[in-house]
Amino acid sequence: MTSTAFLLTPEMLVNELARESRSERMEQRVKPSMKQAIEFAAALAGTDTSEFVSTAAFQAAMDRIESTRRTRIDGDDAARFFSALDRNPEPNAAMRELMAAYDRSPIDDAA
Repeated sequence: MTSTAFLLTPEMLVNELARESRSERMEQRVKPSMKQAIEFAAALAGTDTSEFVSTAAFQAAMDRIESTRRTRIDGDDAARFFSALDRNPEPNAAMRELMAAYDRSPIDDAA
């Protein structure tokens, strides 16, 4: 897997994982009680400890990555945000200049 795997959508990542073999190794030290709990949970899940830990760590990683792709706003912040979206100010000189430069730039429409 490439070092940019975190940029893939979950569906793309599942497809990538299906093509890969287990070639990478991860190791960590844990406290004895943590190890016992993990081993017990893995047995309850009907899997080995390695599979249980890697699946749980992967799910936690995906949850964390996905949480950074969303922005959550509530209350007054949400009201201010949507109010700003609703405003349609007239373009100023800087905006007109920026759009003129954009219109002149080569853009690959196929992308």
